[in-house]
Amino acid sequence: MTGHCPVAALSPHVDRPWKRFDAAATERQGFRGSRASAQADQRHAAPTEAERSAASTDSDDRRRAFEQWNAGAAGLSEDGETPSPTEARWLYAQLFPAPEGLRFITRRPRVQWAAMAQRMKTLEKERARGVIEGFGGTRHHRQLVAAHARFGEAYGFTNVVLAKEGAPTAGRPQWSAARDALRSMIQKIESHADPEFPGSEALAAFLLAPYVEMVDDLAKPRRRASATKPEAVSTPPLGAGGTP
Repeated sequence: MTGHCPVAALSPHVDRPWKRFDAAATERQGFRGSRASAQADQRHAAPTEAERSAASTDSDDRRRAFEQWNAGAAGLSEDGETPSPTEARWLYAQLFPAPEGLRFITRRPRVQWAAMAQRMKTLEKERARGVIEGFGGTRHHRQLVAAHARFGEAYGFTNVVLAKEGAPTAGRPQWSAARDALRSMIQKIESHADPEFPGSEALAAFLLAPYVEMVDDLAKPRRRASATKPEAVSTPPLGAGGTP
């Protein structure tokens, strides 16, 4: 075959499978572009190491401040007023029991989070709220709650990453559609070649040339690996003697 053969001039027998493959390949390419963009957005929105460090420092400071406030209230003597300092001592024992006290803030982030999450549940109870409000700890508690939330978000303990509805996922359907369309197209092109129809074999060779070249390129590394692979040599068992 000589000259240029535009796809538009192909017979429907070959042209339609060609267009189906082109559409499937274009869809898969668009999917991969959308997935790459979504992944880049996720990486951009992810907390930075600087934010994790700042959140950790803020959380530690707020925990220490709350511990100091609670210890101060627990150190008061009984004076007949309510709430009783006994209640403050109860709360302190719940949050900072001996011998650990505040040492949990020196642990790795996951351990810190687990330890503090349990303590935050205690602070939600009515008895704990009575101590906080009665001894003027509302501001300490509010800042502790905010720092705790920031810490959990920075380290990914409170956010579950879910794929948005309709967002790119694995791409298996697009890959399968493109593969099946390619297989169908190649079969149609091969069946189009017939020596009784002048030019049909040259046209088939022209259309299949990129795929033949691709298959050959993929086979080259395997051929090189096979050529350089050392011949297996059996090793006699340890302690075996030589030739008698």
